[in-house]
Amino acid sequence: MALCAAARIGCRLRVEPDRDTITLRLFRLKEDHHTQHAVAGHGERLVAAEPFPFALDAAALVRRR
Repeated sequence: MALCAAARIGCRLRVEPDRDTITLRLFRLKEDHHTQHAVAGHGERLVAAEPFPFALDAAALVRRR
């Protein structure tokens, strides 16, 4: 995370897989560090307007077995 902030990367998305679910976390640069802006767990959508408008369905990213 510190390297992204030092490089002045404005937004970053972290994908956290956990067995059959995924948690999505969107971080935004605030001064010299990233802060969590939005989070979506299983069955939820992560929606953001920046850095461009998008919506991600966390459940759709999980591979069905």
